[in-house]
Amino acid sequence: MNTLLVAIGIALLVIFVPMAFGLSAVWTILPGIAAGVAAFVWMSRRISRRVTAVTEAADKELAALQQTMQRPGPGTEAAVQRRFERAIEILQTGFKFEKWQFGVGLMFNARIGMLLFSRNLLLPKTPIADAIPYLEKTQVTGRKAMLFQGIWPAWAMLAVAYYRSKKDLDAACRVLESAVKVAHKESLLWNLYAWLLWKEGQLDRAIAVLARGKGEVGEEQRLVENLTALQNRKDMKMKAFGEQWYQFGLERPKIAGMQPQMSHPRVRNTGMRRR
Repeated sequence: MNTLLVAIGIALLVIFVPMAFGLSAVWTILPGIAAGVAAFVWMSRRISRRVTAVTEAADKELAALQQTMQRPGPGTEAAVQRRFERAIEILQTGFKFEKWQFGVGLMFNARIGMLLFSRNLLLPKTPIADAIPYLEKTQVTGRKAMLFQGIWPAWAMLAVAYYRSKKDLDAACRVLESAVKVAHKESLLWNLYAWLLWKEGQLDRAIAVLARGKGEVGEEQRLVENLTALQNRKDMKMKAFGEQWYQFGLERPKIAGMQPQMSHPRVRNTGMRRR
């Protein structure tokens, strides 16, 4: 991360330059460390403000998009498409900060990927596969995955994109298996995993997934009800998850006017707020 490298460089300069003129290290180490820390904090805050400006500009385009959808008429589809394109263009400008602040690249890939996924739900003629390259870049492992587990909706959308665009259940299951190991308290994630298996006729695997999920989440009502339903050879019911479920486009809401939720994760430890 460039911010850290620059801060270290400043600290070393403050420590060693005076030593070249005969000043003892006793008098330069503490000021050097203080200068490095101050530089790091100042640069981090500056980058955070600039990143926040990018996300807020994109949010304004999305707010305008929602308003356009609420007033349908001639040219609405083209207007919505332009709003999507503009929001994505704005978010892409944020990649210039990814080497300056930890997690920024991950966040922008998640937001853009989820936007492209949502675009397909609202404009079915647009390819859902466009979202895959961005969503694939959100796949992280180990401690980094634990740190950024808040972007699990992006992982879920990647799995669904594999399933819907490529009919690749195995790839979807690999993504979801990795996701539930990290975001193991998310009931929707376990239910989505089981739903895909159930829809493909793999009842026993679906039951096993929900049983594992119950062990992690506990007696969460929606998960327990779906587990019981499958054990009794009945259908899974996902409508209790509301817009969180419908954002994946696997089922359509029966309530008129309900639109898929366009959620965009804010990752931790990037100096930005999370929603």
